[in-house]
Amino acid sequence: MLCGAAAAFDGPGAAFRLASYTMNIPSIPVLRAFIEVARCNSFTRAADTLCLTQSAVSKQVQALEEQLGCRLFVRSGKLLALTPAGHAYLAHAGDALAMLQEGRAIAQEVAGEKAPATAVEISASPAFASYWLIPRLPGFRERAPGTRLAVRPRLPDFSPVTERFDVEVRVGAGRWPDARAIRLLGREMALVASPDLLGDTRATLRQVQALPALHRAQRGYDWREWSAAAAPAWTPRAGTGLLFEGFSVLIPAVVAGLGVAICPLFLVLDQLESGRLVRPLGECVRTRYAYHAVLPTGAGHGAARDRFLDWMLPEAEATQMRIQKHLDLGYSMAE
Repeated sequence: MLCGAAAAFDGPGAAFRLASYTMNIPSIPVLRAFIEVARCNSFTRAADTLCLTQSAVSKQVQALEEQLGCRLFVRSGKLLALTPAGHAYLAHAGDALAMLQEGRAIAQEVAGEKAPATAVEISASPAFASYWLIPRLPGFRERAPGTRLAVRPRLPDFSPVTERFDVEVRVGAGRWPDARAIRLLGREMALVASPDLLGDTRATLRQVQALPALHRAQRGYDWREWSAAAAPAWTPRAGTGLLFEGFSVLIPAVVAGLGVAICPLFLVLDQLESGRLVRPLGECVRTRYAYHAVLPTGAGHGAARDRFLDWMLPEAEATQMRIQKHLDLGYSMAE
């Protein structure tokens, strides 16, 4: 017998109540349009990526704003930027898409359905999925329309690699037992901040030290490793730091002006190129960690996984070239 929230969908009025409930949830195409516009800072470029007209993308975002009851973007001259409400919503929209993919895969497992040979099971952190993988997936779907992807968000961990996933995107030094690791991105990290918090795009070390230092709970990309290479005299302001579970919530906090943080360049490259974030010290530190595509060595992973890797690895190389171009603008690299 159902009880609590489940009981609300049992009885003569269940269909009406279910319809009312789902009316408050944006559709997947609307969420994809919002995420792509936020990534590109442009309706035109987002429309090109999604293979839609600019008008269609604009109407989807407008419908989302009307549904939420707030503006998600604001124009300043020719520039398009997220509002504070838009930043807050973006932090969850990508995770929501990834979780829907995970729910579908779990439901199929519970039902005892065997994944078809054209399916690829991928595990990745919410930040990697939201900021890098999902915005690029339309290109993979166009290239391999018959391949089904199941993207499951997982916080970075150091547990053994299993046969459950075809590809696991993990953070580490590149060595996992019974698995092959291919380095993707993430060797470059830097201190980033909102120009609104700084009041400028550059700052001195003393000025930055006076600001709140934001921290990430997982291993890697931490203040200790960064300061040892870039600022040995670093003494962060005591008692002002905030702790965040992962980059999926840390990066929006930096964009919102809550403080400064250490981030992998590839996760914040769009924000740096658009001016929403800056590197006030101009430094870049090469870290011992990186994001890797980790592949279990057992049997059962075939052509579908190979198609996905054949697409993902060049995408990572293209992002690395963008990072190098960003660094070639005159910033320094610290080992």
